[in-house]
Amino acid sequence: MIYKGEYHLATHEPIISKKLFDKVQEVMKNRGRVHEIKKHNFSFLGLMKCASCGASITAEKQKGHHYYRCTKKKGLCQEKHFLREENLLEQIKTYLQKVSLSSQDTEKVLFELDKEKEQAKEQTKTTVQNLKIQLKEIETKLEKLLDLHLEDNLSTEEYSVKKQKFLTEKLEIQERINDFEQKGLSWLEPAREFVLSLNQATKLLSSENKEEMKTFLKNIGSNHILQNRQLIFSLKIPYDLVAEQSEATTNLLTFPKWCAHQDLNLGPFA
Repeated sequence: MIYKGEYHLATHEPIISKKLFDKVQEVMKNRGRVHEIKKHNFSFLGLMKCASCGASITAEKQKGHHYYRCTKKKGLCQEKHFLREENLLEQIKTYLQKVSLSSQDTEKVLFELDKEKEQAKEQTKTTVQNLKIQLKEIETKLEKLLDLHLEDNLSTEEYSVKKQKFLTEKLEIQERINDFEQKGLSWLEPAREFVLSLNQATKLLSSENKEEMKTFLKNIGSNHILQNRQLIFSLKIPYDLVAEQSEATTNLLTFPKWCAHQDLNLGPFA
């Protein structure tokens, strides 16, 4: 006990034991604390929505397994099924196979891209040289046109009409030169990123990293939906073209069929 600011050993019988007192103190101390809630790691949350109502897909753990289902947050929903994560993973792996390219084939395609790059450089160089010759010819015509006008061999009206015609041609040629010089090989880097992303799908199949699989599928597509325990993928161009060809044929993908820059509408892979 405390008497006049000093501790003294009490001689009376304690109302409660010290052990019980300490236990009460511990409970009181923890009363204001926020208790940690154990969270399960559901790898594929955020990947898909319900095909029936458009609501998000949630997940729960039952008997040691993860199950995915509609949240039904948008009201009544006809979707009653639960999809076990193991089955979902198998569907994802099957689809990754359709948009995958082995490391060996990736090297072949990148080699072809490098060859096409060199060919495109030569073609661009030749085209720009020819355009500059045409540009010089237009400038010469403009000079001659001015001389004719100054020598009164051409009326002001005729001079203005022909001058405008030549200036328009000159502008068009200059724009074409700028396009070739600045954008001539702009397709190359997106094409390389696309090829490497197909190889990434192969690596994901080997690693079985679920989080990276989800990120990859969100990057190459959007609006994936879950319907009757089936994950329906919605891929961006040109990944959808690769998947379609993979479904239509068992032949290996080849560069001329699906990776020529003139046939692809490529954007950055992110």
